Amino acid sequence: MDALSTLNKFPFVTNIALDMALAAIPARYAIERGRWDEAARLPISETKFPAAQSVTYFTRALGAARSGNTAAAHAEIAHLDDIEAKLAASKADYWAGQTRIQKQAIIAWIMYAEGQRDAAISAMRQAADLDDASEKTVAMENKLLPIRTLLGELYLAAGLDKEALVEFEASDRIVPNHFRSVAGAAAAARGSGSSDTAKRYYRQLTLLVADGGNNRPEIIEARSYLAQN
Repeated sequence: MDALSTLNKFPFVTNIALDMALAAIPARYAIERGRWDEAARLPISETKFPAAQSVTYFTRALGAARSGNTAAAHAEIAHLDDIEAKLAASKADYWAGQTRIQKQAIIAWIMYAEGQRDAAISAMRQAADLDDASEKTVAMENKLLPIRTLLGELYLAAGLDKEALVEFEASDRIVPNHFRSVAGAAAAARGSGSSDTAKRYYRQLTLLVADGGNNRPEIIEARSYLAQN
């Protein structure tokens, strides 16, 4: 990750795809490992593209909300509000819509952190539906993460394992083999007593890291579960 600082300046290359990629790499690295405190502290890179900065502000907001720091999460949402306004003013409707989806997801996690479970689930479901309906763009070859996976994780955090499994499986159909979706499906199946489904997803998870990542907690859990079942 330290090498990213050497990639930030390309004298003759300035485009949104590059800046989106530079923003997404550290964001994904924090999110995929569930390092929410790290996500909340990501530095904001210089860019002339507001949509690229929204990736970092979203990640910071998600990290803060999932760390229980709702005040910091609200502060990051204010930045996303500004970005959405800039994008709307410049007629960048697609990216303005993506920012609205990001904000909706953060609002859901803030609600959950503040004890509003049902309202949080409703807000996150709305964000997931909007995300599923939005188009993919070459400027962001893959979404930062499926918002429906975040819905599954919200259900999982709330102890609603069966509901979580439905969302993780739906997310896996849309974005196959996403690590957090598969890991979430395995955990949800295990929690709901669906042993065969849990084993299937745990096997899938171990195949995703066949060439490395064996020290990740999810993989340790997968191997332990498969060894005992």
